[in-house]
Amino acid sequence: MSARRCQIALVLVAAAAWLAGAGAGSWDTWTKLAVGPAWGQPAVGDPDTEPSQSAPALFPPLVPAPAAEGPLGTGPGSARPPVSEVIFPPQAIPLRFSHVRHLRLPAPPACVDCHRAAPGSMSSLDSLIPPESACRPCHAIDRARADKAAAVGQGPARCDACHPGYRPGAPVARVSIPTPNIKFPHRPHIAAGATCTGCHGDLGAEGVGLATRAQLPKMVTCRACHDGRRAPGACTTCHLADPDGRVRTTYPSGLLVPSGSLRGAAHDLGFRADHAGPARSDPDFCASCHQERFCVDCHDGVVKPFDFHGGNYLALHPLEARRNTPECSACHRLQSFCVGCHTRAGVSPGGRGSEFDSAAPERRFHPPGWTDVIGPGHHGVAARRNIQQCASCHREQFCVGCHTAEPGALGANPHPPGWSRSRRCRALLAKNPRVCLRCHLTPAELRCGG
Repeated sequence: MSARRCQIALVLVAAAAWLAGAGAGSWDTWTKLAVGPAWGQPAVGDPDTEPSQSAPALFPPLVPAPAAEGPLGTGPGSARPPVSEVIFPPQAIPLRFSHVRHLRLPAPPACVDCHRAAPGSMSSLDSLIPPESACRPCHAIDRARADKAAAVGQGPARCDACHPGYRPGAPVARVSIPTPNIKFPHRPHIAAGATCTGCHGDLGAEGVGLATRAQLPKMVTCRACHDGRRAPGACTTCHLADPDGRVRTTYPSGLLVPSGSLRGAAHDLGFRADHAGPARSDPDFCASCHQERFCVDCHDGVVKPFDFHGGNYLALHPLEARRNTPECSACHRLQSFCVGCHTRAGVSPGGRGSEFDSAAPERRFHPPGWTDVIGPGHHGVAARRNIQQCASCHREQFCVGCHTAEPGALGANPHPPGWSRSRRCRALLAKNPRVCLRCHLTPAELRCGG
């Protein structure tokens, strides 16, 4: 939609509001509020351009910037992602200020004209917000005259032009910018050729009103130079470190975790279960924050973390157990943890009994024909495909009860047709005949190729 069409639409909205009696004022007032001034003309009632008028009531106290300039003072052309609130804790900037209007003046000020301390700053602890003295060369501020009117063509001097909601005698809302949890010296960066717009963006082109955390550089910007060749690439070059040299991750503002912009290791909700790939590919990257005991506490700890699995996992875990996922055995032993729990709960033979042992087919765990109908649904097919699934409930002795050659037993042959003539038979017999003797009674019975 063109700018002209936007103006027409806003005029229609203002006309509807005026006709409905939504507020007092003439037609001229509504059109001026809706459409604004003609292109290139000063806005009526704007303290930056008409100091004789009071600050517009459209902007209530503590609003950082006019709504037309976007949330957090960013203009419509700004598409910057949010910064980390752990690194840059939330700020309170109860000021009315527009960078874009200053940068579009006939003789726009340079960044260092206002931010005079930035070129020599060596610490993120330094306050680089322009003090009132930086404004006085252009604004005839007089604290004794809060409603002082500036001459035509001069910058506004009224207190409420920059401090929304200011009233004489009332406390002035203070700017609060917590110390960032990062190390950054401006001086060596400027000496190396870094520019203000290279890190903070072109505030004029982006239409930025009041600069906030949104205009602070992201790590992807820093990594353009800090790649280990042009500039140091160690994490602690910028991030604060603990006494052991690792990156500090715990702050009053929250827990610092990777966003995924580096190495794709975003510590999101699924990372706890899917971190094996990044850990194997670059263990030194993990070690920049974690000590070895952090890994051992989970992977080899006596007590496993109970919050690893989601809610109601006890009812859902059979789905993952049946997939033969080796991740289960990383923490749990099938023949102790799984069988022990199933036995105590009565969900396996030899337990206290459960509905899975019911004679009613619809209440049994295994489908009909599981033990006596030869076919795709026979338990032998499932056992050959995934014996670990069977072992999650049954001990070896349970299988031997039917498949042994002991007198009086069923003596069912667990091997497929042609087994004795197969290479697999010979290979297993040569590797460990003791396994075969779990069912066969004597070594004389062990023969392959016949």
